[in-house]
Amino acid sequence: MPEENSPLPAFIQRFLAIHPGGASHAGALLICMIGVLAGCAWMLGGFTMIVSAALAVAMMLLFSPMVSSEFVMKLLRAKPLDPHFYEATHEMVGLLCDRAGLTERPKLFVLPGKGVNAITTGTDKGTSIAISNDALHGLSPRQMRAMLAHEIAHAWHGDTRILLITDVIYRATWTVAIFGLALALFGNFNPPGWMIILFGIIPTISFLLQRAVIRNREFAADHGASDLLNGPEDMIDALLHIDQINKKRLGLIPYRSTQPPSILDTHPSIRARVNGLRALKPGTWQKFFESRRMPGS
Repeated sequence: MPEENSPLPAFIQRFLAIHPGGASHAGALLICMIGVLAGCAWMLGGFTMIVSAALAVAMMLLFSPMVSSEFVMKLLRAKPLDPHFYEATHEMVGLLCDRAGLTERPKLFVLPGKGVNAITTGTDKGTSIAISNDALHGLSPRQMRAMLAHEIAHAWHGDTRILLITDVIYRATWTVAIFGLALALFGNFNPPGWMIILFGIIPTISFLLQRAVIRNREFAADHGASDLLNGPEDMIDALLHIDQINKKRLGLIPYRSTQPPSILDTHPSIRARVNGLRALKPGTWQKFFESRRMPGS
């Protein structure tokens, strides 16, 4: 695969999870998002506005998990994966969950549409994994197992919860910034020019950090899948095969100039993910789950 050219320094690319950077740093990215929100709130109304924004985020997080994974599957028009016709797939999930130490097995669904894709959603009380038709019929058993291992790693990490937090923080930041901008332009709020400029660009900064968290969790899930599979080889094979299927089925043009910049992608590039997997040192994956407590335990 051709090298990706980017004007960003290498350490920024690693921090924004455009390229693999070793250990996961989603916590640092979340702290940056919180700092951006707090700074925006302070510019608008000082400490009082910071407290108000914090309470708003807390309330949104309190009520957001009420949406069940089954409801999300209905929105996606996903149907339950028949355990009689796809017994081997259900058995794979069971074995991977046992290895990961998950007490609750995710429910399996099948997604409509073209392309190889999989989605994990839910909370600690119930997780669902949706798999596309092209994945069910276009992947070998080992490649399917690798893709499922990646999704199981997402479930083990509680990535749905992490992404929910980032989404709430981003929406709160956007709301505060737009409100401040509207008051500055049409209200009695007369901030200096630099503050108006910041109100305009802060939502973009928060958005870029949110995308970086998502990419970071993808690298972490690849690492977790390597643990479940006792090595990265099957995951690498699956990623390369999925990339070829999607280019054929979705008509993707394999030229970087026709794709969104890496900083805007929700997933790292296939090349970056493969490089990250190949960079894992022998023995790393065997320790991945053993050295971490399950979220919520």
